[in-house]
Amino acid sequence: MNVVQGILVARWLGPELYGVAALVMVYPGFIFTFFDARSSDASMKYLGEFHTRGDQERVLAMCKLGYIVDLTIASFAFLVVSLSSGWAALRIAHHPETAGLIVLYCAAHIPLAFKNTSYAVLATLGKFPLIARLDAALSVLRVIIIVVLVGAGWQVAGVIWGHVIASAMIGLLYGTVAYRMIRCHWHTTWLAGKWGALKGRRREILGFIAYSDINALLGVIPKQLDVLLLGYFCNPTEAGYYKLAKTLSSSVGYLVGPLQSVTYRELVRLSGLEDRAALRRKIQVLAVRVGIPMGFLVAASALLVPSVLSAMVGHTFVGAVKAAQIMLFGAAIWMAFFWLKPMYLALGAIKTWVGINVYIVCLTLIGFFVVIPYGGYLSLSALMVFLQLLSFGVGTYKLKSLWR
Repeated sequence: MNVVQGILVARWLGPELYGVAALVMVYPGFIFTFFDARSSDASMKYLGEFHTRGDQERVLAMCKLGYIVDLTIASFAFLVVSLSSGWAALRIAHHPETAGLIVLYCAAHIPLAFKNTSYAVLATLGKFPLIARLDAALSVLRVIIIVVLVGAGWQVAGVIWGHVIASAMIGLLYGTVAYRMIRCHWHTTWLAGKWGALKGRRREILGFIAYSDINALLGVIPKQLDVLLLGYFCNPTEAGYYKLAKTLSSSVGYLVGPLQSVTYRELVRLSGLEDRAALRRKIQVLAVRVGIPMGFLVAASALLVPSVLSAMVGHTFVGAVKAAQIMLFGAAIWMAFFWLKPMYLALGAIKTWVGINVYIVCLTLIGFFVVIPYGGYLSLSALMVFLQLLSFGVGTYKLKSLWR
């Protein structure tokens, strides 16, 4: 549904306005992710451990910590975006009148902050069918709102308002459902959680959150800075081509995300039981029977891009075809190695994972400032695939050393 929405919006807006909409959304997203601690990773790890051991006090304390961290970060990011929106509208989106839309889009991150820890609670309790129903319903709602507003002639404003309304509803609905689940399973609310219950594990938990924050910060560069720099060095049209190609390749994330969530929960359980043999068998099954076949199918889908894009968005986006084909190969690599990050987190080796990302991000930064001003969006697409391959190659090599 989200992919269909992106295609329809691209077709109706055209390359330039589609690029403007992407730049309006990517700047608040960049600032938010810059401060984001990714508390959901820590919440899933420690909620899973404490719930397995029946430690209710620590479960509630971990829930409360997650919600407080996420709401604090969202509020601070909103303040930063509010103060810098004028500059971003002029220098990045190249449309000064979009400053208000930038602030509005960032405001939606405050209610959306309830989702991360709520998702961790539902995943810990094994409520994946409920998560599926929530995500499906909310995705349909988001598409309907955006398509109606853009179709009514709201153009860029319609895209932003649609995302804002849907994001607010996602956060509030997830928060409400998780609140009821906590009361049902632990007979109280997360507000009853006490910081003292985490005594003896505080440094470990805060260290995990700190490294998750650094990891999220490093993730900003390859995931969002690319579009920002395209807007700064090139123009909204090239940003529109690249954004459409990135949207198509990123749709693989609708497979990778759920796979990682379910895999992470199971690997955390096996790690908590200290069953290394079972961990090894699980990874072999995930890599050979799931990752590699799915990655091959994603790579093969690149052959369909010319006909699919032509049918969906017409010839105005013909410049996005090669970029989409290139980036699908990167998505195939991501699909094949979907199990790698959950494995590092389950083993508590987040420091090593962050170290790998530091190395990759340094190369990414250098590559951005060399490739984007001179090669544009096509060279940037090729660079992203190379960095993806390098990242997972180094991660696999380091995992073997870590295992020994």
